[in-house]
Amino acid sequence: MSNRFLEIQPTNSNASFSYNEGRPILTFQISEQEAMLLPRSVRFVGQFNAYKNQDRDVDTTNRLSMDSRLGVWSIIDQLVISSVRSKQTIEHLRHANRFYSTYFPSTSDEKHLIGAYGETGLTLPSTDAQRTSVILESSGSGTIGSSANNNEFCIHLPSGLLSGTGAIPLSAQSGVGGLEISIHLSPSSAVLFDKSGDASGAGLLNAFYEVFNCKLICEVNDPVAMPSGTGGQLEYNSFSGYYQTINSTNADINFSLGLSRVKGVFMNFIPSSYLNNLNQNSMATLIPTRATGEIADLSQVVFTKGGMRYPLDYNIDTAYKQDTSQKQVDPQVYRNGLNAVVPFTTVSHSLISPINSNKDWTTNGNAVLEGGVNYNIGVAYDTVGSTGANFMNEAWGVQMDIGLTDNNPVSAFIFVNAKQTLLFSAGQVQVLQ
Repeated sequence: MSNRFLEIQPTNSNASFSYNEGRPILTFQISEQEAMLLPRSVRFVGQFNAYKNQDRDVDTTNRLSMDSRLGVWSIIDQLVISSVRSKQTIEHLRHANRFYSTYFPSTSDEKHLIGAYGETGLTLPSTDAQRTSVILESSGSGTIGSSANNNEFCIHLPSGLLSGTGAIPLSAQSGVGGLEISIHLSPSSAVLFDKSGDASGAGLLNAFYEVFNCKLICEVNDPVAMPSGTGGQLEYNSFSGYYQTINSTNADINFSLGLSRVKGVFMNFIPSSYLNNLNQNSMATLIPTRATGEIADLSQVVFTKGGMRYPLDYNIDTAYKQDTSQKQVDPQVYRNGLNAVVPFTTVSHSLISPINSNKDWTTNGNAVLEGGVNYNIGVAYDTVGSTGANFMNEAWGVQMDIGLTDNNPVSAFIFVNAKQTLLFSAGQVQVLQ
């Protein structure tokens, strides 16, 4: 038994990849072979540059920025994993960067973002520091990859399948028939922003980023003998992304998930006008706000299953409902949201603190220290049963009493964590939800 390291070039190889220049998808194929893929070894490697215009000039105004908590992870809009042989989609994570904007603060602390992730993913829990160490280090001069200042990165791809510990058989007969991993890049207007909120005045309306010298590296295991038989199965957690807008004091969101083993659901928010807007950070995870920039406080939240309260058989009345002068978010809402991302009892590292979880800010929270506002609402379902909740035939829902009293649509990004089973036999793949 031995391990091998693979270095895989994109099948649609280009000198660089850029959403703005019409090259927004990177596709990597881990070919079918008599080996086992170690999913946690998969890394996306390349170089990153950000420019103020199409001439690839580096910004000298000290205003062009990107989300400091996410770094390079903010460029991933969708992550699609499928079988090379059968083309069956195994996992499709939509709004991946919005998922990461809650996932990383919930599972990583400042030391991660400054140390390991700062080195590999270009993160820092400070917008100013991240701009200095990443944006201003771009090569410029219209030449790709020629400067010593290119930002190199090597990131893992958080997803259900690739975060699992079980090896994935790549065999055509007794495995998934190879894996195809596609990374869809986000628009530059969703990744970059002007910290002063005036991209036009700073000459940043044509700002964009690109990645180049990209490859995928991973580790495979060559067993003495592949598993006998012509098929098998693999259980894994899958993350699914949904989108909805809310614009009333009684926000009611419902989805037919079609999933039988839902472990948890969480959501984050941002004013819809901030999305794909170079004047605002599209990755911010804010408490819903009114058009004036004031916080639209949450008074009550109820999670439902088929219209009935579930898994909590009571309404969560927040501290604000009892005392409107409260400057801290409700601890029960915050605790439940964190528990939906990762079991609360296992949380060992978190960026969440009283500094970035209070309500002492307005408009966009850019001035909030420790990476910006961290806010999400969620609930875990695997605490009421080992396999989670069955939403195959009943709709999932959440009802919120919230202070959206004016016309200011707020975008809600909802993420569902569900256990799924991957069946494979003779080159064919089936996903049981």
